[in-house]
Amino acid sequence: MNGCNRLKTFLSATVLLAAGSLSACEQAQEKQQNFQKLTEKVQDQLSHDVLGEPNQIDYLEQASIPDRAMFGVIQGAQALPTQTLEEALKTESYFVIGSVIAKPKIAMTSVVQDEMPISESLPEASASEPVEIEVTATEFEAIEMAVPDVVKELQPSELKRVDGKFKLSENARNKVKRAIDANRNMERIEHFETRKSVLKKLEPPKPARQKMAMIKRDMRVRKELNQAAAMDARSKALKRLEKMGLSGAAYARDGGNMVINIGLEPTGLDTRLKANLDKKFKRFAPMKLQKPVSNNDCSNESTRQAMKSDAELATRCVVEDLRASGEYEYVEPDYIFTNQFETRPKNLPVEPATSKGLNPNDPLWTFQWHFKNYGQGEDESEGGAGFVDFWSRANQTGSAGVTVAVIDTGLQMDHPDIQSSRNLAPGFDMVSDPFMGNDGDGRDSNPHDPGDACDPTDPLARDSFHGTHVAGTVGAASTDNSSGVAGGAWNVTIVPVRALGRCGGQLSDINDAIRWAAGVVPARDDLGDEIWNANPADIINLSIGLFEACPASMQEAINDATDAGAVVVAAAGNARIDTKYYAPGGCQNVVSVAASDARGQLTPYSNYGDAVDIMAPGGDLTRDDNGDGRPDGVLSTKFAKDCYDPVTNEPVESCFYAYESGTSMAAPHVSAALALLKSQFPLATSDELTSRLKQATNSRSQLQCSGKCTHYPGAEKIPGQDGMCYRPCGGAALDLGNAHLD
Repeated sequence: MNGCNRLKTFLSATVLLAAGSLSACEQAQEKQQNFQKLTEKVQDQLSHDVLGEPNQIDYLEQASIPDRAMFGVIQGAQALPTQTLEEALKTESYFVIGSVIAKPKIAMTSVVQDEMPISESLPEASASEPVEIEVTATEFEAIEMAVPDVVKELQPSELKRVDGKFKLSENARNKVKRAIDANRNMERIEHFETRKSVLKKLEPPKPARQKMAMIKRDMRVRKELNQAAAMDARSKALKRLEKMGLSGAAYARDGGNMVINIGLEPTGLDTRLKANLDKKFKRFAPMKLQKPVSNNDCSNESTRQAMKSDAELATRCVVEDLRASGEYEYVEPDYIFTNQFETRPKNLPVEPATSKGLNPNDPLWTFQWHFKNYGQGEDESEGGAGFVDFWSRANQTGSAGVTVAVIDTGLQMDHPDIQSSRNLAPGFDMVSDPFMGNDGDGRDSNPHDPGDACDPTDPLARDSFHGTHVAGTVGAASTDNSSGVAGGAWNVTIVPVRALGRCGGQLSDINDAIRWAAGVVPARDDLGDEIWNANPADIINLSIGLFEACPASMQEAINDATDAGAVVVAAAGNARIDTKYYAPGGCQNVVSVAASDARGQLTPYSNYGDAVDIMAPGGDLTRDDNGDGRPDGVLSTKFAKDCYDPVTNEPVESCFYAYESGTSMAAPHVSAALALLKSQFPLATSDELTSRLKQATNSRSQLQCSGKCTHYPGAEKIPGQDGMCYRPCGGAALDLGNAHLD
């Protein structure tokens, strides 16, 4: 008799004893009812506690308070302000005072034209090679030890033995790789070198990485052959500044453009750090506050005198002067991008609340409606993105061989659900301005997020820890670890790239971050040494926004990343307007993501339009459509204050999990979905992945994305519906339950 049967026998005897101890005056029917109730309780205890299959409420109640405390309450809905398209387009964007991005028109010498690019002379990388991989007997023994069930099921066509060595077909390799990634059994192999060689052979060749190597070689040639031309371009830029009575410095960037920092006086005063910094941290100027300064105005003597004490005017004039010279492909201000959290009131009171395929044991999983299957049944959500169905059908939750770069505010490296995560790879801090970096220095190899509150003198200012929330949704947090929340791709590799800091992020830094994440350009340490990304991204997540058409330099950086094989995912933006007016959601060569709520409907704050490719859960903190007593936001990792215990509703001073909403929350769902699809189809190209993503959807009608025309400037009116407008929402909502797995 095994232990479980002995326990059942003991408990059954206990039940009989309890039934026999009832007083003789009780009726037989009451005895039977009590016996049945007690038996049900015992059987429930057996099936859950003994067999180790507790339900989700058990996970929640059994977790410690630090593992389950969270931030987020249902907020009162606020009336949306009415506006016209013209009024919306006057919304201010900001740029850094004293910083300009310009790409010189460098005339290539005949030597350069003859020798570049090298990649054109190299053979194209094939996505289908090698068809088979060969492993030694020792390596095969390691595979067999790690995933014996998978090896047993391999067909003769998938596994061949030749001259004492073993050959695995492409299909067999994929099966073995997914199984090892799913259960990590390869870690049991004691011989490190054997394990390392097996994992390396199982990893399929990446056309993107092969192409990246070619691009690196091209860049070295460009750097060597065009050094003189680049120096000449910088010299010309500084001479133009000098003619305007200004000083400055020009720095070449690896993407082919340069950043010009403007001083006010020829003595070399650095305005970015010393001038025009009043008590409100005025480092940034609104783009549309005044009409652009014409080149004629900038050339008159009174304006030139004014520029010496007005850094904002000087910046505008430099932009206009360089554009008018005809010597540059583009010249633009160094715009400030911000995160795409939905803007909402702060310090709202905590309200009391009540709290039910392949589900993780993270205690807060029960509140993560956004990952659940689409539907109206138990453990389903009308706004669910179908992750549970995919995990179960594909029998995999991601692969460590798939990399997602999250370009954002960085990552709270000391977060308890992240610091021990095996999903993190080395990242980089691309914030070049020490003021904005808020960490005492400029660029370095530490992507930790020290906070990004713009004005610390504001009592309502809060650090957003935006990048931590976004990365947690993708899969930075440890999932199925009985702590906190789950991520969309449990075993994915996350590369955190910090490009946003205090008050936002500079366009010039973001451009460099995009290229570095894709493995196209190196970062540089304090000594100027090159630091390449050792884990080039398959997917790049950009949960950032700027109320401007896509800047030329950003489009160029995105193009470089996609040419290297990365899929770039971008938040559509939270301005309730056509995303063509927004960047990067309105840029070309991105997967633009609008936000849906727990009903699967486009949220009131989300941008929309023909540029949107797909909707995904972004949440709405003003609604509780699933009736769980919590706001229908997206629950993920981030430090917060004024929290509560979801079991007792008692206040908790601080916590590590919070509800947020925005297209920033929608984009990482798509990045996680792409990571899962890449894990399922390791050799798929970026175009093939995007195509599979669009198949993994539920259709949405235009009526499901409609709203009042006065709230959505530029939207198309619905015939016969007075005052109502269509809001094109990409035509489909993410549902991995519909993903094709073959």
